[in-house]
Amino acid sequence: MGILALLCLLGSIVCWIIVLIRMFKEAGVVHGIIGILCSLWAFIWGWMNAGKYGLRNIMLIWTVLIIAYVILGYLSGGFNYSYGVNPAGVTP
Repeated sequence: MGILALLCLLGSIVCWIIVLIRMFKEAGVVHGIIGILCSLWAFIWGWMNAGKYGLRNIMLIWTVLIIAYVILGYLSGGFNYSYGVNPAGVTP
């Protein structure tokens, strides 16, 4: 499950780069730099301009990959954090 989650993350990064390239071309350098620093901005910009620049399929794939990553990460225990809980047999 963890490997599938990582593959979803890798696919998400590829979609992010595709949107960044289009963002630099169509919106300019400032939007592109903001998209590099904050991928959420690139995601929002991509959906706002999906029809205008032909990004609808990329944005659908990116959205599905993010949802799949969260689900697979949860199922594989990737979000497990046990602060203050002692493992079995360990005394403080």
